[in-house]
Amino acid sequence: MPNHPGHPATSASLRDLRDDGIDQTLQNLLRALTLNLELRARYRVFEFEASQDGHPEVARLFRGLRQAESEQIAELMGGLHERLGSIDVAQPGHHGG
Repeated sequence: MPNHPGHPATSASLRDLRDDGIDQTLQNLLRALTLNLELRARYRVFEFEASQDGHPEVARLFRGLRQAESEQIAELMGGLHERLGSIDVAQPGHHGG
């Protein structure tokens, strides 16, 4: 799925947007999305390790946190989609107005 947040093409696109002189609000959305994606991935590892160490209650805690991150990621994606709707990103090198 090319538009999936972990896909290399998406990562390159997000990096291009960050480096293209965008406004602070869009930068903040991208930073928050990146941090949440990284945290969700770490929670999966923490969940596995807690389970392997014999701590199922802690594994459940990390699973719940990972699910909460998924909800936050969905909200951030919605905000990002809305913000990008007001920017012309279809034309390479186009900086607006």
